[in-house]
Amino acid sequence: MAGERSQKEGRRRKGSQGGRLRRRRDQRGASPQGPVDLTSWLARFPLWAVLGTYGLVTILLFREFIFSDLMLVGQDTLSLGYMARAFFADALRTTGFPLWNPIILGGTPFLESLAGGDSLHPLSVGLLMVMETYRALGWKLVLHVFLAGVGMYGWLRVVGCSRGASFVAGLGFLLAPYMVTLAFPGHDGKIFVTAMTPFLFWAMEWYLARRGLLPLAAMAGVIALVILSTHFQMAYFLFGAAGAYMILRCVQIGREGEEGWRPAGSAFGAFLLFSVLGAGVTAVQLIPAVDYVTEHSRRAATTLDAEGPEAVAYSSSWSLHPEEVVSLAVPEFIGNNAGTREWTTDTYWGRNTFKINHEYIGLILILLGALAFAGGKKKGLRWFMAGMGGVVLLFSLGANTPVWRIFYEVVPGISLFRAPSMAIFLTGFAVATLAGLGVDRGARLVDDGEGERVVKILGAGAVLLLLGWILAATGLIFGIWTAIFYPGLEEAKVGALANAEPHIVRGFGIAFLLAGLLTAVWWAVARRYWPAALLIPAVALLLTADQWRVNSPFLEVMDYRTFAAADENIRFLQERQAQEDPFRVLSFRQGAQDVSPGMHGLELAGGHHPNDLGRYRELIGMEGSGLPEHLASFHPNVMGILNIRYILWPDAQYGSLEGTQPVSQVTMADGRAFASVHQVGTLPRARVVGEALVVEPDRTLEVILDEQSYDPAVQVVLEEAPPMELGGPQVQGGVEWIERGPDRLRFQVQSDGSAMVVVADNWFPAWRAAVDGQEVPVLRADHTLRAIPVTEGVHEVEMWYAAPLLRAGLAISVGSLLVLLGALVADPLMRRRGGPGS
Repeated sequence: MAGERSQKEGRRRKGSQGGRLRRRRDQRGASPQGPVDLTSWLARFPLWAVLGTYGLVTILLFREFIFSDLMLVGQDTLSLGYMARAFFADALRTTGFPLWNPIILGGTPFLESLAGGDSLHPLSVGLLMVMETYRALGWKLVLHVFLAGVGMYGWLRVVGCSRGASFVAGLGFLLAPYMVTLAFPGHDGKIFVTAMTPFLFWAMEWYLARRGLLPLAAMAGVIALVILSTHFQMAYFLFGAAGAYMILRCVQIGREGEEGWRPAGSAFGAFLLFSVLGAGVTAVQLIPAVDYVTEHSRRAATTLDAEGPEAVAYSSSWSLHPEEVVSLAVPEFIGNNAGTREWTTDTYWGRNTFKINHEYIGLILILLGALAFAGGKKKGLRWFMAGMGGVVLLFSLGANTPVWRIFYEVVPGISLFRAPSMAIFLTGFAVATLAGLGVDRGARLVDDGEGERVVKILGAGAVLLLLGWILAATGLIFGIWTAIFYPGLEEAKVGALANAEPHIVRGFGIAFLLAGLLTAVWWAVARRYWPAALLIPAVALLLTADQWRVNSPFLEVMDYRTFAAADENIRFLQERQAQEDPFRVLSFRQGAQDVSPGMHGLELAGGHHPNDLGRYRELIGMEGSGLPEHLASFHPNVMGILNIRYILWPDAQYGSLEGTQPVSQVTMADGRAFASVHQVGTLPRARVVGEALVVEPDRTLEVILDEQSYDPAVQVVLEEAPPMELGGPQVQGGVEWIERGPDRLRFQVQSDGSAMVVVADNWFPAWRAAVDGQEVPVLRADHTLRAIPVTEGVHEVEMWYAAPLLRAGLAISVGSLLVLLGALVADPLMRRRGGPGS
C-alpha cells in the first residue's frame, strides 16, 4: 500500500510539473501540440550515421587525391618532405633503417635531427611499406582528418554529451580549417597532433570514469603517437593543456568525493606514471632528438644561445595579430597568399611575411558554443574550456598581449619555440567542445519551452555580423582598423588590403547569412515548423558549408611524375655519379636551398633542413634562409674540402655563370638556357694529408677561410693534436672506395707516411672508425668534417654509425612498451578478480 501511495504521489507531482511546463510553453508562444522532445532525438542519433558521415565527408573533401594517382600538394613536402621520406622508404627496402642521411648539407643524423619526420610513427611507416611514397604522404593526412572527427565524438560522449551533439562537434573538428588547411604548407606533424588531441582527453576522462589499466594504457599510447609525430612544440602545448585538465578533474574528485583527497591523488599519480610510460615508448626518438637539438642543431643559435631582445623577437615571431582574431569568425578578413583562389591570392595584409594556411575556427561552432553558457550542467567543463581557449588565443597573439610574455618568462621550454600561433588548435578544440555542449543545452531549452533564448543568442551573433557587413560595405571598418589597430600598414600591405576588401565584404555577408540560417533552423524547430529530426542534419549542412569553403583552396593536387621527372641536367649528373668517385653538387636554385636533386640520389652541398648541423652552416656561411655566402662566393677552400665537383646553375634566374662553360644544359622553347651544369676543380671525398694545423675550436673557420695560410690539399685544420706525429706536407696517398652506405663506409687507403684521412662528411659523435680492425678516434676536422689517423702503408678503413643514446633510448622504449602490453593483459584479469577499477 505504501508503495502504491508513493507511485500515485510521484505521478501527481509529475502531472503538476507537466502542467506548469505546458503553461509556460503556452505563455512563451511554444506550440500547444506538446513538447518538441529534441533531446530524445539527439540521444537516438545512430552511430552508423556518425561514422558514415565522417567517412563520406572525408572522402569528398580529398576526392581529387583519393580518386586519382596524383600527389597532394604540400609546400614543405615539395621542398624537403618528399625527398627525406623517399630516402627513408628506399633505405627500408634496401639497406634497412637508416641512421644517417648523406644527401643534403654534408649529411645529418636521421633520427636525431628529425630528418624523416614521423619515421617511427606506425601509421606512416605502414603506409610507406605498402604504397608509393608520394601517395603515402597524402593518405596519412586523409586518415588523420577522419580520425580527428572520431576522436572528438568519443571525447564528447565520454563527458556525457548526446550522440547528436557529439556528432556535430566531431564533424566541425574533422573539418577544422586550422587543421585541414595545414595540408597546403605540408605541416603534417601539426595535423597529427591536432587530430590526436581529443583522443588524449577522451582517454583521460575514460580513466576517471572507469579506472583500471586499460584506459591508462590507451592514454599512454596516444601520448606516444603524439610524440612520434615529432612536432615537439605542438606536443608540448597539448600536454600542458591535458595536464591542466587532469588537475581540474582531480580537484573536483577531491572536493566532491566521500573518501577525501586520496582517490584524486592516486588518479593524478597514475596519470603521471602512464604519461611517463607513453613518453618512454618514444625514448628511442625523443632522447637523441632532445640532445641533438640542444647540442648540435643550428636551432641552438636561435634558442639556447640567443639572449635579450633577439631571443624574444625569435620566440614571438609568426604569432597571430589582431587582424587574425577577426578572421577566426570571418575567414576572408585577413586574406592569404596560397594563390589557389581569388580570395587567397595576394590578399594577405597581416603583419607576418606571408600566410598559406588558415586558423579559422568556424562561425557555426562559435555560435553553438555560445549556447553552452545558457545555464545547465557541466559548469566546470564549460569554464575550463572557455578559460583554456581564451588563454591560448591570447598566447597565440605573441607579443601583442602580455600573456605570451608571462609564459615566456615563467614556463620552462617556451623560450625554445617560435610561432605562438601554433597553439590555436587548442582554442579550436575548446570551441568544438563547447559547441557539443551548446547543442545539448539548446535542445534542453527548446524542450523546456525556452527556445526563444536560443534564438536570441544566435540572433545576437547574426546582428553583430550584419553590423560588420555594413561597416565593410561602406569601407568604414578598414579606416577604423588601420587608424586604431594597424597604423603602420606598409605600402605592400596597403595593396594587399585593397585586393582583399571585396572579399572581406563578401565574407561578412556569408557569415551573416550562415548565422541567420542557423538561427532560423533553431527557431523553426522550437516552434514546431520543422521536425526535431531535421535539426542535426540541417546544422551539419550549415557547418559543412561554412568550413568547406575555407578548406577547399588549400587542398590541391599535382602530377607526381611531372614533379619528380629528371631533366637532362639531372640525368647527366646521375651518369657522372655512376662513373666517377663520390662528389657533391651545389645547386643554386631556390637560393642554394634546392633539395630536388636529392630525390635522384645526388648528394648536395646546400639544401634546406630545419635541424641541420650548426657547424656545417657556419662553414658554408649560411644564416636562416639566406644564401650560403661562402658557397655563393665560390670560396676555393670551402668548395674544395666539401668535395663540390659540379654546380647546377639556374641561368633563367641569374643569367649565365661567368668564367666557365657548361657541360650540360637545359634550354627553354626560345633556345635560351634555363639551367646548366658546370664542372669545377675540387678535392676528393676522402683525402690523405700529412700536416695538421691545430687551433682553438673558435678559430677553425677563420683558418679555413685564409687562402694564404691554409692549403687543404696537404693540410687539415684540427681542434686537438693528432694521436701520432704526421709525416708532413710531402706525404702522398690516395683512397679507393669499397662500400658507401648511409651508416657504413669502407675504403682502402694508401699512404707513404703517417697521415690523416679527411672524409668530407659531417662529423658527429656517433661515428666510429677502425683501421685494419683496430678502432681509432674520429676527430672533428675542417670545422665540421671527419678525420682519422693512419700510418704508412696500405690499410682498410671502416667507419660506422653507433650512437649510445640511440641504444639507450631503444632499451627504454622496449621496456616501456612491455610494461604497457602487460597493463593491457592485466586489466581484464584484475577486473575479473574484482581488483582496482572493477
